[in-house]
This record gives sequence, C-alpha cells and structure tokens, in this order.
Amino acid sequence: MTSMQTPEQVFDAVQKAKAGAAAFCTNFFPVEAKLRSWIEHGELSAELRDGVTFSFRRDRDFLRLYFCAADVTALRREIEASRELTTQRLVADLIGKESDVRRVVSAFEPAGFRPHTQLERLAKTGRPEPLPGQPVAFADQADAAGILELIEKTFDRYGEQLPMLYEIEAAIASGQILTSRSDGEVAGLLFFETQGFASTVRFWAVAERYRALKIGSAVMRQYLKIHDAVRRFTLWVNSGNDDAIRKYRHFGYAPDGLMDQVLASPAVYS
Repeated sequence: MTSMQTPEQVFDAVQKAKAGAAAFCTNFFPVEAKLRSWIEHGELSAELRDGVTFSFRRDRDFLRLYFCAADVTALRREIEASRELTTQRLVADLIGKESDVRRVVSAFEPAGFRPHTQLERLAKTGRPEPLPGQPVAFADQADAAGILELIEKTFDRYGEQLPMLYEIEAAIASGQILTSRSDGEVAGLLFFETQGFASTVRFWAVAERYRALKIGSAVMRQYLKIHDAVRRFTLWVNSGNDDAIRKYRHFGYAPDGLMDQVLASPAVYS
C-alpha cells in the first residue's frame, strides 16, 4: 500500500481504473474536503492493480476498503490476488439498488468476505410542527468526548462509519451537532450534515438511562425546526433495527430503495 499525500493522487488513481472501462464499478465517491482531512491525519493509502484501484482508510483498529474497478470480473480477480485484502481486517460498504449490490457482493465472496450488516436509506420531505420538549442546544467543544462515547456505545463500529474525535470537533465547530443535557452530561444528540436543500442525519442517539424522557424526540424536532429551507432529508439505518425504523417513520421517513451491504473480511472475525 502507498500512503496518499494529496487529493490529486487519489483522483489520479481513480482515473487509472476508470480509463477505458466498459462496466466501471465503485464504492468510492471522494469529496475533496474529506480527502484532505483523511490525508492530514495519515489515514489514507492506496494500492493500484490491473484495472482496479483499492483505497484504504484507517478506522480505529481496522481498514475501510474502497474500490474503483474496470468491471466486476477485474474486481474479483484482484481481490483474490491482493495480499492486503486476504489478511487485513477490512470492511467494505456496497451501496446501490439491491440487484446491483448483489452483483458486486459476488466478487468478494471467493475471498471469504461475508455480510456483517445491512443498512437502508430513508428519506422524507416536509417537516412536522415542533412541539415543546427537553431543552436542546448546539454542542460545544467540551461535549466532544461525551458525544464520541455515546456514539461508540450506541452504534456498530464496523457497520456504521463512526466518526473520529477530530471529526466530531470539526462538526461541533460547524454547528452540525445538537445535544440535550441531563445531570451535567450529554443525554442525547443528533449529528447532521446539510448542503443546500438537502440534509442527512448521521447519528441520532439517546443514552440508555434517559430514554424515557423523550429526549430523542426533542433533538429531532429541533433539527427539523432549524432546517426550514431543506427540501429533502435522508439517513441510513440498520435494516434489522425495527425500533429505530419505527421512530424514523413517525417523523415521516420512508425507504427510498437504496441499500448498503456492509461486508467484512475473514480477519475481522478471527
């Protein structure tokens, strides 16, 4: 693997796999600002192979795997031929319509990758009228460690792309995390990303001891209230988490047909 030093290196590597490809496939949609952050923190590396570029992002004690391939056949061949992909702790997100995702999954199966979890995307338009609830405010930097702790306790680190502490600090600075506090600690939070008329909920969580206080409802309603200009809201949720899906449906979210099949390499389970 080669450490990536600039976003331009990353984009060049993507183009090498894409050049002349008749059935290009990928799970990598790099945004320059995020690439710069990953590179600054020494998290991104790549491996260029015949018709395929693999990118690796360090996430705690494992790697997130991204690929750009001329076609599924080349992807299958190079997965099996790459030592890193058969020995490292890797997790890959395959996003798309179910039929397209299943086709790409077949390229990973011979190397021993297996399903870890499946997410589905929910979307909504409009917003409910806000109702009185628990006090909600934007997070401040003193909340960062508590926010990370709550997210890590609530969500699956392999399946749900948990943020690093520096990403939480940047999100707080940008006004992207709402919190409700109780007994001097972060009791609930909603971490979001908004661009123009679209907004995505990244994490919505309430500490277990506060779940009877309607804190989750309060932070969600405040989130919707401050996004009057947004026309489309989206989020990803574990397809097996019926309780979370029910709560999102209550606020008007519904499946939009996209899925994320999260695969893990054999080393994750060894």
